[in-house]
Amino acid sequence: MFHWRAAFASIAAIVISSDVAAQSAIPKCFAPFATLVGDRTFARYTVDVSRSKPVPPDVSEGVAHTYRTVIREGAKLGPNFAGHYTIIEIGCGAATSCVAIADAITGHVYLPSNLRSATALLWDTGQFDLKRLTYRPDSRLLIVAGEPNENENRAGLSYYRWNGSQLILMRFVPATVLCKRSTKL
Repeated sequence: MFHWRAAFASIAAIVISSDVAAQSAIPKCFAPFATLVGDRTFARYTVDVSRSKPVPPDVSEGVAHTYRTVIREGAKLGPNFAGHYTIIEIGCGAATSCVAIADAITGHVYLPSNLRSATALLWDTGQFDLKRLTYRPDSRLLIVAGEPNENENRAGLSYYRWNGSQLILMRFVPATVLCKRSTKL
């Protein structure tokens, strides 16, 4: 005779033990994230923010055409990066965003080859809500917390400067180094 209670208890035990194992497998990282992605970091790259209405993005060809709907909708929100650009995060996998940058003045859409996608940093950062992409309307700085282009050798913090047509990698701090430090970088 089949015993539902016994079967349920066995399944519950497996689920609970696998959940505990999964939680313990996530490494802890309590680096000074408030400083690493804070106001002073972005202040070094300030720009004036455009207040004009954004023009529709040109999504007539290539990868931009493939993601035309999400790019159009994101661009309507207006500049959120580097004065007159809009970073549009396109869901393209579990914990991964593909990156498009739309110019609100010209409508040109950039799909940076050195940052086609960003996968989240899978570390326990405690109470700090570390975002995969951190950027501001009044700064040319973009910080990626995770793996650019799904490259696990690049897990950490990557600091990019926007030059008006491409992202320039300025600094990379591996998660293994970042998470062992307890002082400012």
